[in-house]
Amino acid sequence: MEAPEKCCDTQFKVLSTGDYILPPPLQASIDKIVEKEGYITHKTINRSISTSGGNFLAELFEVDIKGKTADGDKETNIFIKNKMDDIQVTVLDVTECYTLENFFYGQLSKLYNDIQNKANIPVEERYNMVKSYDATNPNAIILENLAKKGFTTVHRMEVAPLKFAQLSVQQLARFHGLSWVLEKQHPEYFAKKIRSLKSTFQFNDDYQKFIDNMSTYTDKCVDEGQKVKLNKFKSGILETLRKNYFDNAGSRCCLCHGDYRANNILVKKDGDNITEVIPVDYQLLYYGCPVMDFIYFIFPCTDQEFRSIHLDNLKDLYYESLEKFLKYFNMDVESVYPRCEFETEYKKRLEFGLIFSLMITPILFTNDDDVPDITKDDLGTLSVTPDPKMDERIRGLVDDFQKWGIL
Repeated sequence: MEAPEKCCDTQFKVLSTGDYILPPPLQASIDKIVEKEGYITHKTINRSISTSGGNFLAELFEVDIKGKTADGDKETNIFIKNKMDDIQVTVLDVTECYTLENFFYGQLSKLYNDIQNKANIPVEERYNMVKSYDATNPNAIILENLAKKGFTTVHRMEVAPLKFAQLSVQQLARFHGLSWVLEKQHPEYFAKKIRSLKSTFQFNDDYQKFIDNMSTYTDKCVDEGQKVKLNKFKSGILETLRKNYFDNAGSRCCLCHGDYRANNILVKKDGDNITEVIPVDYQLLYYGCPVMDFIYFIFPCTDQEFRSIHLDNLKDLYYESLEKFLKYFNMDVESVYPRCEFETEYKKRLEFGLIFSLMITPILFTNDDDVPDITKDDLGTLSVTPDPKMDERIRGLVDDFQKWGIL
């Protein structure tokens, strides 16, 4: 076997075979898992996972542990999300992003499981979370590798299948519901750990440069009249973003996912039928208006035809799912989050759907082998080559938001 070169404290070492040697802190975490899982003898295989534009703040790896325990042969499949050392993103507090995800998997997910267990919520009615390992450390999130169980993701350019959208909206409603249950059952913990969470986005000059840069791609998709309306709309985008994320006076708030998009939702199929979804990626958690998560999800992964047929039904489904979930805890949805408030907030914050879609769609529609590295490149000069299919998606967005009076 090839003798491995010594690797530094935080870097992965790649062997000529393509296998990876984990840095010492991460290897120590895997060793703890090996011990806790009861392995007597074992071997591990470490592999890198291509993000294909689905993750911008981490290196992704999988570790397969195979060996013998007192009960016989065993295999443990692990997914690792490892912090990059050289991230240069100025529009996010990256350190806080990792702190938030460690908080979710290290504390909150366990508390949420306890809350759901005590309420005897049926498996099919629960908020789904990936199993995490206590060996998770500040620089890495260590989870069960659900790819080994057939889970995958919807591709960035794909219009969300209806069943996927329905299951995802139901999960989102339960996620928000758990926040309100937590507030009721553990008010001191909620006040200390949740209500204080602010968005990690930095709406600064670099963010404005990113907006302007992405506009050079989306403007090409529309006619001159629409371009004039877009440019007028975009002149106040930063202030609109600050208002939506930080000005929640008079709004009913809860813990928001912050990055609830198709790439961050694992999906499992039985043949062609989608049977289950599991949300992941909790790096952008914040305390804010729940409608923001709904809007954030809907617009980047749907086209005009989908929205014309299904948008109102998905809004109804979100609210009905929230109502059903809260009943397990003897909580009345109209007392927690009245439907009239939900509708008011939706109309008030609808413009966010256009803003976010205009910013992210050029990247979502870039082919896998041409996705830019936003952790190193200047966001103001980031170069992408969107697939021609983006044109129709953008035109549909602009047309819808004209009809709704936003443009």
